[in-house]
Amino acid sequence: MHHYISRLHTTIMLIDLGMRANWLARTGWMHSGVPASVAETVSQHTFLASLVAIDLMRELKKRGRDFSEEKVLKMVLLHDLAEGIVGDLPKWTSERIKKRELEEEALSSFGIPKDLADLWREYEKGSSVEAKIARLADLMATWRMAIYYKEIGFPVDDIMISTEEGSLKLARELGLGIKSNI
Repeated sequence: MHHYISRLHTTIMLIDLGMRANWLARTGWMHSGVPASVAETVSQHTFLASLVAIDLMRELKKRGRDFSEEKVLKMVLLHDLAEGIVGDLPKWTSERIKKRELEEEALSSFGIPKDLADLWREYEKGSSVEAKIARLADLMATWRMAIYYKEIGFPVDDIMISTEEGSLKLARELGLGIKSNI
């Protein structure tokens, strides 16, 4: 019975974090002038990044790359998990290492299971093939949203350029021949 209650606690905690992500607008868009009512939420971003990851994995498998698809999808789904606890902190508010430390502490204090926290850490480190695929999916989803926001008149050039540059770098590391639009 204890295992079932512990398992149920984890499920409820993940649902709660997912619900928070449903309503949490991504701050980068708002700092670029996109109103909160129009800004993509963390959940919307995660969904788009998951779709991108599925397509990237299909392409990489065709090219003979070996990696765990399950691990990639888990990383994409979990990569912004800490934002459900600490909020979506913009990069300019603190040094990256301090943001990571805050998110790490939040995951620990919230009781995120070790296996999920380890996947989040691996994603943050970005050195495994799976983490690179997940990070590329994250960047490409953000880049595509930036194009959309630019098309409807918001000044998101900085985000569009930085995510495209990051996407191209990771795509090259993974052996994908993606061309620049810059």
